[in-house]
Amino acid sequence: GDAGLVKLLRTAAEQTAEDDGWSNMSKMASYISNNSSFSVINYGYKKMSDLIRASELFEVQMRNDGSVMYVRDVRK
Repeated sequence: GDAGLVKLLRTAAEQTAEDDGWSNMSKMASYISNNSSFSVINYGYKKMSDLIRASELFEVQMRNDGSVMYVRDVRK
């Protein structure tokens, strides 16, 4: 429900998306930390991946035997 958070997450996904439209979650997290003072702890989560899943803004895909998280905006 936080419009600023939604915009930040969607912008990060868009800016870090690969040719297939999917974004590596760690690249998204780096983008966010370089462009804002955002902290997942302020939203009640320990990890960015937990916040991403809870937000329901993105499709989530685990790759490399489940060790790498990729996300794609559900609107795409």
